[in-house]
Amino acid sequence: MRVLALDIGVGTCDVLLYDSGRELENCTRMVLPSPTRLLAAEVDRAVEAAGKEGIFIYGYTVGGGPFSRAIMRALAAGIKVYMTPQAALSVRNNPEDVASLGIDIADSPPPRFNGVSVHADELDLDSLAEFMAKRGERLDDLYGVAVAVQDHGTYRTGESNRKTRLAHMRARLEADPRPTALAFLSKEVPDTFPRLRSAARRAEGRFPACRVLVMDTSPAAVAGCLEDPVVAAQASGNLLLVNAGNGHAMACLLSRGRVVGVLEHHTRRLEPASFLAYLQKFADGEAKDDDPFMAEGHGLFYVGEAPGWNNMELMAVTGPRRGMFGGFGLDLYYPAPGGDMMMTGPLGLVRAFRERAPGD
Repeated sequence: MRVLALDIGVGTCDVLLYDSGRELENCTRMVLPSPTRLLAAEVDRAVEAAGKEGIFIYGYTVGGGPFSRAIMRALAAGIKVYMTPQAALSVRNNPEDVASLGIDIADSPPPRFNGVSVHADELDLDSLAEFMAKRGERLDDLYGVAVAVQDHGTYRTGESNRKTRLAHMRARLEADPRPTALAFLSKEVPDTFPRLRSAARRAEGRFPACRVLVMDTSPAAVAGCLEDPVVAAQASGNLLLVNAGNGHAMACLLSRGRVVGVLEHHTRRLEPASFLAYLQKFADGEAKDDDPFMAEGHGLFYVGEAPGWNNMELMAVTGPRRGMFGGFGLDLYYPAPGGDMMMTGPLGLVRAFRERAPGD
């Protein structure tokens, strides 16, 4: 089974061409700059070139972060910004909130538009296929394509997009408590996840003969931890798996392979010592979504009985910001599935593929 897995985060895009016929360490892999950073730079250049004529952004729903901040800089400078409805969902998953920022949402630029257009696309699959082919890796015989992106989900005006995101996760895990339950085959992606749907459609359009699977980045990293042999050996016990990403930190409690609790916060808002103390409270089942500590985070929920901090058999920490937990005297394990921490997300996607759409 050959699967092209792409984990698109705020800092990097991690790519793995998984081939079950090879040793995992010999599978082709790359760590590339995140598309949202590249798009942010493109917006900055477009603003400089267009001046007061404005910019028109069209294309797909992509990651916000640096891209959204570049758009906000343009607005703050008095530059007119036009976006198509699909591209506008990159900024907020609610069109009314996007419009309230001063962005004009339209299918096309206004008449006699003399500004600069920017194409929003975070899956440049043609270029990737060409790059791979020049290095002897053909992508015309793939079994599947898997993509991880973060999607808060759509929300009504006045609702918290952070809380809505956690509500979607909770509903999914209540039906199926496996970490890979947060993955969707392309035909399953609900309308409430526009970025996931956009990624699925892009992958299907480029590789129409393949199975396509999409997943949120944080759960993909959690699932990827289970691909590490040390973590896998403890998977039937009580685990606390933490993904310290560039943008968000997710902590996931697992007991006998089932998710029993999820907590998500903004990494930049976390002070390591207080976060570790709160994780103990979380593991003991005593944390609450309305705790002051969670005020600036996404939230938390339980879908089972928390095993308790003293019953934890392993605490594993992954992600580019994993170093924030060092120096506190805890017995932490840092997973490196396939010998590479940066492949945790892609291998979580592969794990989801094996469970949701198994092939040879």
